[in-house]
Amino acid sequence: MIHDFIVLKSEVLIPDIFYKKGYASDGILISLCVKGTVQVAVNIQNKQMLQNDLLVVMPQSVITVKDADKGSLFFCLMFRFDTISELILPSDYRFLNTLTQHPILALTLEETQMYIRYFELLKSNKEQAHSIFHDSILKYLLFSLIGQINVFYAQKEETLTNASRKDLVIFNFFNLVHQHYMNKRSVQFYADKLKLTPKYLTTLIRQRTGKSISIIITELVIIKAKSYLSASDLPVYEIAERLNFTDASQFCRYFKKYTNSSPLIYRKSTL
Repeated sequence: MIHDFIVLKSEVLIPDIFYKKGYASDGILISLCVKGTVQVAVNIQNKQMLQNDLLVVMPQSVITVKDADKGSLFFCLMFRFDTISELILPSDYRFLNTLTQHPILALTLEETQMYIRYFELLKSNKEQAHSIFHDSILKYLLFSLIGQINVFYAQKEETLTNASRKDLVIFNFFNLVHQHYMNKRSVQFYADKLKLTPKYLTTLIRQRTGKSISIIITELVIIKAKSYLSASDLPVYEIAERLNFTDASQFCRYFKKYTNSSPLIYRKSTL
């Protein structure tokens, strides 16, 4: 069953239910600007969204919305991250990180019309749940839409094949990482969740992505840290606490190691 799958037309870019129902921590929001403009900062991308711009918000993203036009209209989809764990295996596993770093995309008119067609089909099927096929229809419409968004982002296309067990492990790993990277950074945690040995998981991830697990997690932590530094006035010690560092000094060393800049210097550079 698809649980907590929401399809709605909204006057605001981020509907209140996104926070009230906990989608911000373990869900995905897809929002198309149909009418109006809005200034939004998501993670490290800050821009004015215009008509036909698409926003994809991954779990644990930092979002700031301001200066929205009155009378704006957005077509929004919300669902839990684990809803798609059995449905989609991106041809490029880095696609999830691409969405995290570049959550706003300008669509062509043709792409916008395609999204709207998917949206209306999903909305219609969600509202008319009277068939035993209903749940499967929703699942595969959603699967197809996410595949189409992959194409919007000009990802490398590959022939889709049935997922192997290794493919499922990798996608479920990325699922877990995007939900827990702020608090859990040990390979052991993810290996335990997936019921694998740390050595096997480490080897598999490196073979398929070319990156170590620690680098994958670090990239997400740094994006989150940069988001806090550029989009909020939170003091460094509070950012360190939110990212589960023991203290501000440890966070500063970590941040400088991977960015060659201190948190305060980075913050000043974004003003």
